[in-house]
Amino acid sequence: MLIVMMALLVTPSRARSLSGGDDPVISRALNAGINAERIELLVIRAQSRGVSPDQLQQILTPVITLAERDLPYHLMMHKVVEGLAKQVSAHEIQLVLEHMQNSMIRSAALVDPWVARQEVQHLIETSRGSRTADEATRHYRNKLLESCAHSLQMHVDDDLLRDFLEEVSSMAIMKNGDVASIAAGLLVLFEMPVTQENPGLGVRLLVGAIHAGFNASEIRKLPAALQSAHIHSHLPMEKIAGIMDQQRYDNIPAIHIIENLFQGNVGGSPAGFSASGLDTYGDDHADRGRGQRPLTPPVP
Repeated sequence: MLIVMMALLVTPSRARSLSGGDDPVISRALNAGINAERIELLVIRAQSRGVSPDQLQQILTPVITLAERDLPYHLMMHKVVEGLAKQVSAHEIQLVLEHMQNSMIRSAALVDPWVARQEVQHLIETSRGSRTADEATRHYRNKLLESCAHSLQMHVDDDLLRDFLEEVSSMAIMKNGDVASIAAGLLVLFEMPVTQENPGLGVRLLVGAIHAGFNASEIRKLPAALQSAHIHSHLPMEKIAGIMDQQRYDNIPAIHIIENLFQGNVGGSPAGFSASGLDTYGDDHADRGRGQRPLTPPVP
């Protein structure tokens, strides 16, 4: 049976040279739902790089483990192809994949219970667009899992990520929030210039930005913007955080808060908003320029 399946992937000679006969690992990968064409690509590239069947088995096992647990494995497949193309040793590829596997399993322990909450399911429902409910849940779950796993790989503490998810579970964010922005927050938490010295402040800044209606792109820019503001203004990050909170409270559009931070314009009026060439935004711009939600007071 396996020879028949492998014949669909590669030539019979390739199948035999790879496995020497039946290959339960390849069969397991197919049964786990991994795309046959992607397995074919790995088989061909592994052979061309001189990877032995035992080494290929060691490489594929972490990928298959995630697929069997219904966890995102596509980034790992990409990492295998990239490693083979760069002629990284099979052992080094295996170590990287095992690290990624561990991070994804830890991510699932954080994300899956959160996604199962009724209020989160409602938020996903309001964000699903043309997707079915099941498609939307899978799509956003995978984005959250991959973002969380990335931060875990960068040594962000599990408890800090859990705290972030708890904070964004507030009624206001669940009512008007954006799942993609929450996923972006999980992704960049390790990049926030305050996370190492003051993890709670990093969480507060991200949660406040999501609460204010920052989209995913703006959330991803926020760490670099804060760092730029710190370098240009020479103000402590806690002070910049307070000014940013006040700007949000004063309904300054998110896009201009980001521009201000990059330019180091954290002083001025109103509430720190003073950027050359930009209008001062007041009540006439309370829609924040993109129909975003009106702001509530700064997150304490």
